[in-house]
Amino acid sequence: MDKVARAVLRHLFQEYLKASSVLYNIRPVTDLYKADAAEVSQFLLDKQWIRERWVHQSNSVTCRITVSGIEEINPAFIRTKLKQLIGALVHSGGQKSLMDIFDNHIQEYAIALDLVYQLDKLGFVHILHRDGEINVELTPYGYQYFEKNGKFLFALMSVAA
Repeated sequence: MDKVARAVLRHLFQEYLKASSVLYNIRPVTDLYKADAAEVSQFLLDKQWIRERWVHQSNSVTCRITVSGIEEINPAFIRTKLKQLIGALVHSGGQKSLMDIFDNHIQEYAIALDLVYQLDKLGFVHILHRDGEINVELTPYGYQYFEKNGKFLFALMSVAA
């Protein structure tokens, strides 16, 4: 199961990089491994590596990869995005618009939003909605944690899933 699961995650991650808000069919990948797409997707769902899973009458299965799923196959990608996100918050005094954090690169928005929601669940940031924008504010707990253990944050991301 591990081999097919990792292949599915790699596929979903590559598609996520193209369009992060789209659900992707995993059946072509599971068929290559002669595995049942619904069974593989249940395994991935139980691990919290995918979300928004739909099993269709045609036996296709569509879903999206989670931050934890990306971390499972490409932890460096998550670490880089976290550094960028937290670095922007720290350098701006603790609060900044999500779009400004990624210099208005819309292709970065979905991954940033996914990361911010996980950081919010952990209590490291607050999400503030103002004037049609999503602003992110580092909490005192977040400041304290990042000063002590910032480089180990990615290991905690799966806890918030």
